[in-house]
Amino acid sequence: MKLGALPLAVFVVDAGGALVGWNRACEELAAAPPDAWQGKTLDDVVELDDGASWTALAGERKDLDSSGQLKCADGRRVPVRITVTPHSADPRQQELYSIIVIPRASQSPSRYGLLQDLPVADIIEGLPCVFYIVDQTSHLLLWNHQLEDALEMRGEELPVHGVNEFFQASVWPGIRQKIQEAFELGVSSHEAELIGQRGKRTTYLFNCARTSLGGRPCVFGTGLDISARRSAEQALRIRERAIYSSVNAIVITCCDEGEHRIEYVNPAFEQLTGYVLGEIKGRDPRFMRIEGCDVAEHQRIREALKRKQSVRAILRNAKKNGEMFWNDLRIDPVSNSDGEVTHFVAVINDITAARHYERRLHHLAHHDPLTGLANRTLLHERLKSAIGHAVRNKTNGALAFIDLDNFKHINDSFGHDTGDAVLLEIARRLRENMRGDDTVARVGGDEFVVLVTGQPSYEHVADLVERMRASIGAPIAAAGQEILCGASIGVSVFPRDGDNVDRIMRAADAAMYHAKALGKNNCQFYSPALNQAVHQRLLLEASLSAAIQHSQLVLGYQPKIDVRTARVVGAEALVRWNHPERGLIPPDKFIPIAEETGLIVPLGEWVLGEACGALKTLLALGVPDFVISVNLSARQLRHRRFATLLGETLQQHGVPPQMLELEVTESQLMDNPAEAMEALAELKALGVRLSIDDFGTGYSSLSHLQKFPVDYIKIDRSFLGEIGEGDAVITRAIVALGHNLKLKVVAEGVETREQLAFLRDLGCDQVQGFYFSPALPRELLQDLVCGEARQFE
Repeated sequence: MKLGALPLAVFVVDAGGALVGWNRACEELAAAPPDAWQGKTLDDVVELDDGASWTALAGERKDLDSSGQLKCADGRRVPVRITVTPHSADPRQQELYSIIVIPRASQSPSRYGLLQDLPVADIIEGLPCVFYIVDQTSHLLLWNHQLEDALEMRGEELPVHGVNEFFQASVWPGIRQKIQEAFELGVSSHEAELIGQRGKRTTYLFNCARTSLGGRPCVFGTGLDISARRSAEQALRIRERAIYSSVNAIVITCCDEGEHRIEYVNPAFEQLTGYVLGEIKGRDPRFMRIEGCDVAEHQRIREALKRKQSVRAILRNAKKNGEMFWNDLRIDPVSNSDGEVTHFVAVINDITAARHYERRLHHLAHHDPLTGLANRTLLHERLKSAIGHAVRNKTNGALAFIDLDNFKHINDSFGHDTGDAVLLEIARRLRENMRGDDTVARVGGDEFVVLVTGQPSYEHVADLVERMRASIGAPIAAAGQEILCGASIGVSVFPRDGDNVDRIMRAADAAMYHAKALGKNNCQFYSPALNQAVHQRLLLEASLSAAIQHSQLVLGYQPKIDVRTARVVGAEALVRWNHPERGLIPPDKFIPIAEETGLIVPLGEWVLGEACGALKTLLALGVPDFVISVNLSARQLRHRRFATLLGETLQQHGVPPQMLELEVTESQLMDNPAEAMEALAELKALGVRLSIDDFGTGYSSLSHLQKFPVDYIKIDRSFLGEIGEGDAVITRAIVALGHNLKLKVVAEGVETREQLAFLRDLGCDQVQGFYFSPALPRELLQDLVCGEARQFE
């Protein structure tokens, strides 16, 4: 009976000490043939140093080491160490003993000498892994304490369990197969997870080998804890999957003597660039760069790679099809366990769409969305640069403010689509008149600005501006007809008129307003005198609000005379500004400012309140048939709640609506006839009287005139003059037209007896002017109306 290929020399003896088996190691150690010990006892083979016999070994020396000599077939005696252990603990089996014989000292071959001094049990217990021996029934025969710890079981519990029970049920077939493989092929290996009694799970790499122990075939092996390795592998797989699935393109390069060669690219890189790994592996990623682009960034990257440092850059690269793309590139070094940088990982974020969007936002932030011209922001930037260049190089530049005349009328008459078409055409014409280095900007609804640089003289600037004005004034085809659109242009020249953006802008703006004040559709250059006028205007504007709040305004009443009876039948309320420093300021000096700034609304409310207060006083004095007229501004007429607020004012003062007359100019009505019609209808519903002021100057059509719910028309003073033939014809026509439309006609500005006689002959209903009386304070008006002198001759 042989013991297989165990590396130790092992004899098997029965209870009487007769040899019943030995392994090949015994034959090699004793240089004996296979049948050398047939029928012999252990005492025939081994001589103990102390002369003891087998009986002593099987008794008190069992499991202890003894020394002796092995008798070899060639007469040699090999010093050995002898250990006796029971072959089996099963009482049902024949009582047998394993005799382990290990050579001692240098007298034996080196391998056996080492084995002789090897404490096998201690080594098995001290192994950094589990050790086990299982029989063919898959039960444990031998194990170390590491296995007990892994299974969370006591040693006496282990033999009663099949090893399958130490694993999850789903892997049992695989475990059995691996054990059987070891029995059949001699070796096997596998990975599996041991499950402890209290739930502990540990993954091991098992390596098994076939052997024979006590004449019984068995498998012994080790299990190395690879939980950490498995966790690392799982983490690595997750990272690999993350890299593979990343939406960002990833490139991994290896460092090769200062070169960087592509080892890996993920699918996102292949999709982004069009290159697949197979065709670019081993190449330097720089092959995608665009020559001449981002040179400084490429240099910065090369320096960072040379220093083996992280770097981030924004670059332009070329795809396989030649298309350019922007990428946000981040490169980081990867070190090995020795701290040596062996690889670089580059993450590429495609920001092409974001770059285009940024450029679009930048364009929108600096350009007018309708015309595509520069906006105020971009104009300021370029003007600042142009002024600095002109100062440094002693050259001239100019800034022209262009305000379209009557553009609101175009919008209201033809619609906003037509208005936009006009603006686009004006923008086109301005661009055509400019050089490529000049700037055309749109800074408001109908306001354009032109910046020109490098002008040799003021005459050249004047010629250019005049060409612009003429170009703007040419007919524009829109809405199926030709539209005329003039422009008021103000020009400032730099650095003569200022050395910063604010001064040049204000100078051009002041010149433009001066152009409008001179009758529109003309061009004016800024001058110091104009600056003084503008300064005074600004001071006036700043103090007007305070004037309304601090009762600096006064209301005068110019009487209206009935031509037939020569009696005072009404008065027109005329506002004056009693400035604490400049004295009495006429309305033509501050009413336009109030219109532009919006102060006309509180100013108008104050006038209406004062007029209603005067009417209330007259009512109390017994004058119920007197009418006071008040001029309305365009802003008041367009105010959505003006009629409601007026009704509240009349009710507050207890004044009958028919005692109040509201005057609106003909041009106000014609700006937007439909809107004006609606506003006048609301006022008429209150019961107030309505009058068209400055009639004959606004080119109103008869079709509109007859629809407006008005009671009076007022002949503008410009038609009286010297009562020449032309004026007489117009005045006569206006009176006739008014009477035919069942309207009363009032003439203002009457200053001579001849004018009065002329109007009386025409049948004019009422007149007013300095011939009769200037505007009177409220007290004098009350005296005039209530006294005996109410009648003028």
